[in-house]
Amino acid sequence: MKTIVPVILAGGIGERFWPLSRSSLPKQLLALTSRRTMIEETLSRTYAIRSRGVVPLVITGKTIASRMKALLSRKWRYDLLVEPTGKNTAPAIALAAAWVRARYGESIMVVLPADHLIRPLDAFVKAVRHACLLADARERLIVFGVKPSRPETGYGYIMLGKGTGATGGVKSYQVSRFIEKPDAAGAARYCRSGAYRWNSGMFVWKTSVVLQEIKNHLPALFSLTEEALHGGFSKEAIARFYRAAEKESIDFGVMERSNRVDAVEGRFHWDDIGSWESLSRVNGVNSAGTTVIGNRIFEQECRNSIIVNRSPQTIAAIGCSAAAIIATRDALLVISRSKLPELKKFLGRMKLSGEFPSELF
Repeated sequence: MKTIVPVILAGGIGERFWPLSRSSLPKQLLALTSRRTMIEETLSRTYAIRSRGVVPLVITGKTIASRMKALLSRKWRYDLLVEPTGKNTAPAIALAAAWVRARYGESIMVVLPADHLIRPLDAFVKAVRHACLLADARERLIVFGVKPSRPETGYGYIMLGKGTGATGGVKSYQVSRFIEKPDAAGAARYCRSGAYRWNSGMFVWKTSVVLQEIKNHLPALFSLTEEALHGGFSKEAIARFYRAAEKESIDFGVMERSNRVDAVEGRFHWDDIGSWESLSRVNGVNSAGTTVIGNRIFEQECRNSIIVNRSPQTIAAIGCSAAAIIATRDALLVISRSKLPELKKFLGRMKLSGEFPSELF
């Protein structure tokens, strides 16, 4: 099999975790699911799947690159590509594919976002091995699909088609279609059906195959990638690339348009740690349906709430219902859980008001 190179997407701010996550300290640099940060958890997984002599490639934004390097220090070995500005996943993946091929030759990329919870590791490794075999032998674009455990409206879905094989109990299928984030009725329907899986946003492919598909479906982006390659991926070449590249996701730009996409079914626990709701799933609830995380919290008679204290202050929460209460050293968020999906909208209004210091965001 060809060289396996993990690529970690670690850009973005994670505004849905405000006020804990912000531009100076985004969620990938926070310890949300264990004592290790999200980027460290992801790096640890890559060490179990990479080929010998390979180090993972991390892609992140310039506002947090120095802080990430300080956090990871000498404990972790990795290469780093720094985005001067975020342009969604398609430009990042195109640049990474060209960089990986230049560094390692024709290779198999395993693309992993830095904000996922995956357990157990051995089941994940089995799924990746099967995906790599498919990508290598059949030259397919592979997406990992996860069987829905709830009618989630915050995830995209994929519809499975004909089976394409199995290795060690891990199965794969052709992808019939991609579905954007559905409404509640659609999510319930997909959850009941055995034909749909969550789109995990994790991918496997050969560098030549994904670059060819980018050339087919996003020719302007492919041309910019070639220019960056000829520029030796210098800081100036990368800056020119991002100035000219259009914002586009790899899902919409390539995966939904390609006729060579397969799904590998992930028989592991997977969660996108994307908002405060995810911490309720990770940490569990008490008999009243409330999640309590942190010290110096007095909680009485609250129902279906999330209470997190990352501050030196004491929180007394009494009789709250379906609320999220999040405290940090310099901010307190109190919001109905029904409004958590709209948190980014309210943050935008706070920024526009001009009444709050920029370091809050």
